[in-house]
Amino acid sequence: MTQNENKDVNGKKVFFVTQNQPLIKAIKSRLLTMEYEMYFINDYKVLKNLLSEFPDSICFITPDYQLSHTGWKNLIRTLNESPEFKGVKVGIVHATLKQNEIDQFKGGLVLEAGFESIDEEKEDVLKHIVRTLDKLDAKGMRQYVRANCEEDDSSEIYWLEGDKMHKLRILDISSVGIAIELPARNVAALRDKNEIRNAKIILNSRQIPISLDIKMIKPMKNSFIAIAMFKMDTGKAALDLIRTYVSDSLFRDIFNTILNRPIDRTDYDSMVFQAPPPPEPEAKAPPAAEDA
Repeated sequence: MTQNENKDVNGKKVFFVTQNQPLIKAIKSRLLTMEYEMYFINDYKVLKNLLSEFPDSICFITPDYQLSHTGWKNLIRTLNESPEFKGVKVGIVHATLKQNEIDQFKGGLVLEAGFESIDEEKEDVLKHIVRTLDKLDAKGMRQYVRANCEEDDSSEIYWLEGDKMHKLRILDISSVGIAIELPARNVAALRDKNEIRNAKIILNSRQIPISLDIKMIKPMKNSFIAIAMFKMDTGKAALDLIRTYVSDSLFRDIFNTILNRPIDRTDYDSMVFQAPPPPEPEAKAPPAAEDA
C-alpha cells in the first residue's frame, strides 16, 4: 500500500485551535458522534509540533485568543509558506473579527478549510465544518475512529456463565465493536458462541454494560483475536462513554509523539515579512550585427 493510499484509508486528523467554549460546546459532541478524528488544542505553541507529525491534517483556528489578529495572520502565513506544512488545510472560525480584518485574512492567506463566523447560528457553523471536512475527505475510507487499548492495563471485558467468570483483554475499540485478545487456553470461552449477553467492558477503570455479537476468531502466532460487534440495542450513554474514551486515548497518544519537543516561542505578534524582491528585468537581445 502506498503512502497516499494509506492516508485515504486512515483519513485525516482535524485540529481545532481554540479556547472558545460556546464553539466547543456546539460542535464537539456532535462531531464525536459523526466519527471524525478531532483534537481541541488550547495553545498555539504546540500546534506546529503536531502538524509536523501529521502534515496532511485539517486545522481550524479561532484567532481570538493568545495572539493578536496580526499574530494569528502571521502564524497562518508561515504555515502557508513552509514546505513542511504544505499538506495542511487551514480554516478560520472567528468570533470577533471586524470587516476590515476579515478582508485582510481572506485576502492575504490561503484558507482551504474555509472561513466562518461563530456569530452565525450554531447549527450553521456545524454544517459549514462538516461540509468542509467531507470536501477535504477527512474520514478517508475509515467509517469509525478506533483506539488502541494496549497502554490501558485496565481495559478488559468480563462476563459470567453460571458460577464461572471469563475475563479477557481488550486490544482496541471503536463505537461499533472491539478486538479481544484470546490466549489459546481461553479459546473455549468463545468457541461456537454467536453472542455474549450482559457483559461489562472496563475502560479507564470504568465499567460499561454491553452485549456483543461474535463475528470471527482469527488465529495469530501464539494466540487468537476475537472480533466482536456491539449489539444494535446498545444505549446512547454507553456509546458516548466509548467515544469519549477513544477520543481521550487518541489525544494522549498524539501528545506523546511531541512530548520532548520544545514549544513554539516565535513572536508572531512582532513578525515582519519582507516583501519579495522585484523580478529581474528581462535581458535584451543584443543588436543584430550590421552587414559589412
